[in-house]
Amino acid sequence: MPNSPIQVVLNSDNFLTAREAGGGGLHKEFYENNPAEFISHKAAITKSLTDFSASLDHNEFADMGYAKLVLKRAGWAKSHRPTHSIFRHDVAPIVGAGGVGELYVELNKRSITKIVEKINQAEETVSYRSIVIKDREITKPAPSRERSELGAIEKIEPYTANDKRSFSVEQGFRWLSDSRTGGNYIIELFEIPPAKSDWDALSSEKLKLFRSFLNGLNDVGQGLVAQRITDTVGSYPMLGLRLGKSSAAPEVQILPTPVRKSGLTPFDDRIERHNRLISFLDNHPLVKRIYLPPIIKRSPTQTRVRPTQAIIPAPTENKSYPRIAVVDGGVADVLRSWVIDRWQLLAPTHRGEDHGTFIAGLVVAGGQLNGVEICPEFDGCQIVDLDILPDERVRFTEYFNSPTEFLDELATAVQTLKARTGVRIFNFSMNFEQAVESDSYHPFSRRLDQIAQENDVIFIISAGNTVIDDMRPEWPENTLQALATLATARNDRLRVPSESVRNISVAAVNPPNVYPAITHAPAAYSCRGPGNRIGIKPDLAHIGGCGTPHAQLGHGLFSIAPDGAISDGCGTSYAAPLVAKMLSSLDHSIEGDVSRETLMALATHHACLPDILSKKELKDVARHLVGFGIPSSTADILEGNEHQITLVFANRLKHGKLMRFGFSWPRSLVKDGKCLGTAKLTLVSTPPLDYKYGVEFVRINIDAALRQEQKDGGFVNRLKPIYLPEMRTTSAAEADLIEYGFKWSPVKAYAKTFKNGVGPSTNWHLDVEYLLRDGEEMPENGVPFTALLTISDHKKAAPVFNDVRQMLQSVGVETTDIKTAARILARI
Repeated sequence: MPNSPIQVVLNSDNFLTAREAGGGGLHKEFYENNPAEFISHKAAITKSLTDFSASLDHNEFADMGYAKLVLKRAGWAKSHRPTHSIFRHDVAPIVGAGGVGELYVELNKRSITKIVEKINQAEETVSYRSIVIKDREITKPAPSRERSELGAIEKIEPYTANDKRSFSVEQGFRWLSDSRTGGNYIIELFEIPPAKSDWDALSSEKLKLFRSFLNGLNDVGQGLVAQRITDTVGSYPMLGLRLGKSSAAPEVQILPTPVRKSGLTPFDDRIERHNRLISFLDNHPLVKRIYLPPIIKRSPTQTRVRPTQAIIPAPTENKSYPRIAVVDGGVADVLRSWVIDRWQLLAPTHRGEDHGTFIAGLVVAGGQLNGVEICPEFDGCQIVDLDILPDERVRFTEYFNSPTEFLDELATAVQTLKARTGVRIFNFSMNFEQAVESDSYHPFSRRLDQIAQENDVIFIISAGNTVIDDMRPEWPENTLQALATLATARNDRLRVPSESVRNISVAAVNPPNVYPAITHAPAAYSCRGPGNRIGIKPDLAHIGGCGTPHAQLGHGLFSIAPDGAISDGCGTSYAAPLVAKMLSSLDHSIEGDVSRETLMALATHHACLPDILSKKELKDVARHLVGFGIPSSTADILEGNEHQITLVFANRLKHGKLMRFGFSWPRSLVKDGKCLGTAKLTLVSTPPLDYKYGVEFVRINIDAALRQEQKDGGFVNRLKPIYLPEMRTTSAAEADLIEYGFKWSPVKAYAKTFKNGVGPSTNWHLDVEYLLRDGEEMPENGVPFTALLTISDHKKAAPVFNDVRQMLQSVGVETTDIKTAARILARI
């Protein structure tokens, strides 16, 4: 083709327009047919509040506290939330959230009195009003705002010890006994006590709350060290609490202090002291959550060294190559000709190079060793050796007092190495020995989000591997057997930090031609989603080797051992670098700076579901196994064919704006007035995150729709979420939009094939728009996004590319090849 099938729209600013004002409408009525139940509900909520108020009389720590405001499923939507009248910010502020529709509210006796007064204003008999909808007059319930907001509430209950931790004291004690944890409990607080010089400005309730917390920590006694942990933007403040065997007085530092690289006192192995500390934290209202620190380790892999030496290609002088940083225990000197920089944290005898060298070998010589069916990118890749994780024979504490210090070191290394080499893709084939939880987001995943965004890099994270005893049987041909296998599997949940929403997590599938393993079936060891309740995790999948080795081919994925021998292995650790190589090759093939959003969108947009998972019965589980699928190669993405065109819109949505791009359907795909072909739409955005809001931490929903004009002049969305189950439509219910419609997810993908043609018109709109969470404001600089729209002929016959290019030129839309767009645009 004379032109790339991927065309960047250069004047996308021209399509930013004012948002249409939404109508007010009536408040939602939750008890239309149950007047008696509403009266009971009103009494129950009032009693919950008065009971909470009474409990404050017996609280030794504070005259205030925090409660869970749980909403009905039908009340999850922003417009239904009880924060405009009953729980107003100036009366009882919402200070965070947990699961979907579970809000945390700050209460004291005065605020409870005002809330009960508002509840009493809710009428017990609902009135009705006649309204006109599409020229028809209908009668609808018209509750007051107070009645509607009260109806949206399911229950109100105290925030208790059961909400603060998911482990027993004994389990925590055993976990912290492992020196790799650093021995620290990680404590989230609803609020950090200010400096004592500012205590005179506090209310009496806050003063008692903070004073009792600090006094209580000091009362734990000798050997206690409390230190502020580096905050991630949008997080609750955190402390690390450690009990050491020491005669030193307790040290409580609640303000940020420089990290001190000093030795740790021995871990206090008296469980009664841990019982006392946990009991205090459980009961103090200032404490939101108690975490155990993760154990950071390489994803467990299986590797076998063969007697044959690898022929390692040498770099061609003056030739430019993609770059990848390998975050691991070191890359061996056998690949030194490809290594352009090293972090050099680890002593030579402390480097564990097997894992990192296998990863580096795949991106340097994967094609030569495995063929293009497994490693489709051209061989050759410059390596940045970020050696940070010591060999497992070495004590973790020789380098880091805690996992938090590990992440501090990682942040420094990423910033420094990017400045020195320009590397943007960081392969992170290690996991924390903790599974992802649906209703929370791990503090260390938050930190990876922050490092990635601040440095404009992308971590490619392995999804995690099960231990051998928990491996699933090899994937069967029979669909029912496959579903049964998944139903009985255990301990195969994604590992932290693969939930990271600013980065890409990668699952593993089988290689081709390794009998009896089925080509591209989910690997038996590969951990699966779901992640948290926002979006899809893992994001992508790639070949990671068979869990069950073949007699001759082994695991079917070959790379290089530290001594230069060929080795075979398996693990999501080895699937991740194949995705990293594709992304770095894309970045390398496109001139100038490519935004994170565009790189991630290109990878997601051109991913395909493996054939073995394409059966409709597997549609709902496939997303948890392989995410959006296996990405295409750089060549396939950038070359394409004349029967398709992909338009790229890279811009920012700002306050009061939406992007609306109007166009005509390609004439070669119009028959008898109906539009034929396939449309696929992928959207990647970087909305603000506020981790205080639990699984609602994504605070702005950036969405896209492809709409076709109707006879009445209106427009109807024609695409569906790619994982929408068969025979189901996306309803307007918030729960369904989150589960199936990608609502609040930063990554979205929609598609539809119009085999028989659709609609009465060839006029279409691509719309990109936003929705704010309750109480959220649009950032001054807006939210960056990249939208990719592909229109293609599924029969591969029509000249779609030329049709669309001519149509765009005729209406003044400027486009250019994505590979050179950065010569013209500041952001692609």
